Formats: sequence, structure tokens, C-alpha cells
Amino acid sequence: MSLRLRDCLGPSIIIAAAVVGTGELIVAPRLGATVGLSALWIVILGCMVKVLLQEELGRHTILTGDTTLEALDRVPGPRWRLSWAGWALPLLIIAGNIQMGGILVSMVQTMGLMGIPGHTLVLAALVSAGTAVLLVFGRYGLIESTSGILVAGFTLLTLLALVFLQRTEDAVSVAALVEGLKFKLPEKGLADAIAVFGITGIGTSELIFYPYWCLEKGYAKDLNAGIVEDPSLIKRRILGMRIDISAAVLIYTFSTLAFFILGAAILHGRQDVPAGLDMIQTLSQMYTRTFGQWVFVIFLIGAMVVLFSTFLVAMATWARLIADIGRRFVQKPEAFQHRKVVNWSIGLLATIYVFMVAGFTGTPQWLILGGAVVQTILLPVFAIAILLVRQQRAPEYRPGAVFNAALYLSVAVIVVAAVFALSRMFSA
Repeated sequence: MSLRLRDCLGPSIIIAAAVVGTGELIVAPRLGATVGLSALWIVILGCMVKVLLQEELGRHTILTGDTTLEALDRVPGPRWRLSWAGWALPLLIIAGNIQMGGILVSMVQTMGLMGIPGHTLVLAALVSAGTAVLLVFGRYGLIESTSGILVAGFTLLTLLALVFLQRTEDAVSVAALVEGLKFKLPEKGLADAIAVFGITGIGTSELIFYPYWCLEKGYAKDLNAGIVEDPSLIKRRILGMRIDISAAVLIYTFSTLAFFILGAAILHGRQDVPAGLDMIQTLSQMYTRTFGQWVFVIFLIGAMVVLFSTFLVAMATWARLIADIGRRFVQKPEAFQHRKVVNWSIGLLATIYVFMVAGFTGTPQWLILGGAVVQTILLPVFAIAILLVRQQRAPEYRPGAVFNAALYLSVAVIVVAAVFALSRMFSA
């Protein structure tokens, strides 16, 4: 049985669509605007350090058919209904959905700049309800294809903007890029730096999302009660997963770097830090100062596309995670109507986001940054849990020594970053 590219790609492309709205469009250029190129190494580290954890969690799902919650529930140690690691998920749900409110506020701001008439809450309700309807009636194939188109379009525009930047007075020199790779903390913008580390690349939320989309893609199909009956099939699927992850890593790493460099080159020197009601307007300068004012409308359309891609994928996955948690607390799990609960969860989340818009219209960046900082702090919990779960795996399905060394190094970096973030927060 040959390995077809179409059968491999999908879950990580959906994850990339979730990444671009917060990590790329908003947080990375905001960090660049705040500290300049000095944090370039943080952006690269944030994109790369969590990839091995993604593969480990995906590998576990392929071998067992577990959702993320089921995987975390296998972690040894204290438990009540769920393992100690499973109880970190509600905190992540809160943090992630705080970000969702900020994304919806940003979309409403973008619609206002596009000249779309209507009260803020009306526009928010239309976007939120429309997304909910699309998800209730749509299935995996729709989400996968939509995500791919949305990611490709705005990523291409951003890379072109970076190329044209080199023909302007804001061109970035090789020496400045090398300086940004030096291991030193920026003097200001710590909250932005912590947020960038947590949500650029595959963030904490997207890491938790990944197994759900692996399952819907069919990576774990043909398992008999979690028993591997065809080792060669499993190995092909693990190889396919690696191809899927590698493609997404290339997309979001280069795109995030492009957004960050544009923010650092164009906005930092002018001290234009995207914030408040002017956040989207300020971000647009990354394009209008490169291409000219005529590209403003194209930027707004692109920004709307990117924000919507994150909103769509995240709402779909949070609803699945909420339903997964709900199943663990019902009296008769076998009678649990998973799809029905997912749909009800989508409707509930859509309503909550609109209420968040009512309270935070002028401060979307703090909703997004606040949620991202919490995700950075929670990341070590999930990283350690993944290490504990992998110890239960049969030796023949464990990766080699080089991968293992890199994985443990990644977890060490994640733990150090979270401890540093906590210490700075309490000392501030």
C-alpha cells in the first residue's frame, strides 16, 4: 500500500490555520513593534521547540485511537475522575477562549475599517453565529479545505510584502538579523515575548487540538480496540504524520518570521505598537508602507481571512474538547451523543464570544496576550504528561535516541521558559 500525499496532509494544515490569526497576525508583529529584531531568536524558538511534542502526541493517537483527554487521563499519579494532567484542560479552555474573544473583537474592528455598516455587537453576532452554522453543518473535509485556502492566500501576501520591504528605506540588513539571533532578553515587552513563545508555531492550544484532527482525518482507523494489528500500516501512518507536520512547520515558521520582521522593520522605528481600537489600522502599515496605500483594502480582506481561519478552527476544536470532557462525567458514557453535544457546545461558545465583545471592544490585544501567557505557563504540564504517557508505549513504536534527546531538551526549554515567566510575573 503506497503512501499518498493527500492521505498525509490535513491535520497540521488545520492547526496552521489556527496559528496564523493570533501568533502570526497579531502577537508576532506586536512583539517586533515593541522590541525590534532583538527577539528574533524567541520567535524561532517558539516555532520549533514544540514540534516534537506534537509528533509524540500524534504518534500516541495513531497507536491507540486516544483523544487528547484520553491520552492525558493515562498519566500516572493523583486523580479524581480525571488524572492531574487532565484537570489542566479546563484552565486551558478558559485561556484559549479568552483569546477567541479578542479575535472576534479584532474581526469586528477589521469590518469597521472595511466600511461594513452595523453596530459592533450586531457584527460580532453575525460572524459568531455564521461560524457556528458552518461548523454544525460542515464536517472535517470542509474545515480542512477551507483552512488550506485561507492559510495559503495570506501567507503568500505576507512573504511578498517581506520581499518588497527590501526595496524600501525600511530594508532589513543581514547584520540586523544576526544581531536578533543573539541569546539575550529584550529590555521591554516581556509580556509580548512570553506570549510569542507560547502561541507562535504550534501553541499549547494547537498542541492539544492536534489529536482530534488526526482522528477525524483517519490516522487511527482500522484499530481493533486500540490494538495494532498491522505494524507496517501504523509505520506508514506515522511517516505520513511527519510529512503533514513538516509541511505545516515550514508554512507557519516562515510566515511568523515574515510577520515579525515586518513589525520590527516598519513599526518599531515609528513606535507604532498595535493596540486598542487602532490595532488593525496600525498592523496595516506593514503592507501600506511596503506596497502603497492601495493595498490597504487587500490587507483588511487578508486580515479578516486569517482571523476567521483561527476563529473557525478553534471554535470547532474547543467544542470537541468540551464534549470529550463532558463524556467523562456522565452516568452512562455509552449513551452519550457526542456529535449533538459538540453542536450545542459550538452554540454556547458562539454566544459567549459575543458577550466578550460587549465588554472588551477596545482592548483585544490584552485578551489575546493574556490567554497566550496562561498557555505558556500551562505548556510544561502537558509536556511532562506527554513524556509520562510515552513510557507506556511498546519499545518498537518509540523513536530513536536522537529524537528522544531532542524531545527531552525541548521539554527542558519549555519548563525553563514557564518558570521564568512565573518568576517575572510575581516579581513585577
